[in-house]
Amino acid sequence: MVILFITYNQKTQDKHFSVPQKSTTPLYTYLIEEDRKCTGGAPFLLLLISSIPEESHTRHVLRGTWANESLVHGVRIMRLFLLGRSKSNKKVIQESDQFHDIIMQNFTDSYYNLTAKTLMGMEWIGRFCPDVKYVMKIDTDMFFNPWFLVEKVLQPQRPPKTNFFTGLIVHNALPHRDKGSKWYISTKVYSGKYYPPYCSGTGYIFSGDLAKKIYLAAEGLHIFPFEDVFVGMCLQKLGVKIVELTQTWFIGESLPYDGCTYTKLITVHRFTPEKLSEVWPKFTAARETC
Repeated sequence: MVILFITYNQKTQDKHFSVPQKSTTPLYTYLIEEDRKCTGGAPFLLLLISSIPEESHTRHVLRGTWANESLVHGVRIMRLFLLGRSKSNKKVIQESDQFHDIIMQNFTDSYYNLTAKTLMGMEWIGRFCPDVKYVMKIDTDMFFNPWFLVEKVLQPQRPPKTNFFTGLIVHNALPHRDKGSKWYISTKVYSGKYYPPYCSGTGYIFSGDLAKKIYLAAEGLHIFPFEDVFVGMCLQKLGVKIVELTQTWFIGESLPYDGCTYTKLITVHRFTPEKLSEVWPKFTAARETC
């Protein structure tokens, strides 16, 4: 797999290039691989949760709320937290030994390596869990309603979809040309007027067959830090059109909690672990009454 690596400096965006030989092997060495996670059979839904090493408390809260693997009756769900390396590696390895739900590669865990983190998840699926029916990539600062996703979108009673990708779609996004912006991209790195359509990286869903396809589609593309845009580029290269749902089920911002409203949503952004812990018991009760 020929990939052009770009390491970014937030202010100057200096680039350092390294082009490995053509291969389908991982981009970086695994520090935690969990290669036996799917040996008992592929799940219906795999959650790829983008995390950072230091937020062990957040992972603990998620395991007891929306990332609980036994929430949806009759549907096998599996979770994986995606991490890069940091000074917290020893604690993360201890946590991994207990829960076996973390994969980590040998790249620095930073905002500008989110693309490498997402590609790690795609590569892992392609090698170890290629028969998974659906995948959801989601961030940790989210509210997520797995019941609504499974019942309204994925529908286990129906044949699995292929080449399926959906989420909160962003159309005609302009690259930021202001050098002071966190999202600055120079015309040398990306010369187009608009980014291709993509789904917000806060949470998107795709059919399992796309994981390996997206990973291989990265070949020859400039890898830059905005992983959701980059995945959109891969989909464009594959000729896969993002499915636009008829209802607004993905909320990309904060939304005041209302139990009955939340039972009809898939994701809501900007949830702290404290807020999620407070809301979750109310939400599970609302599912029975709304």
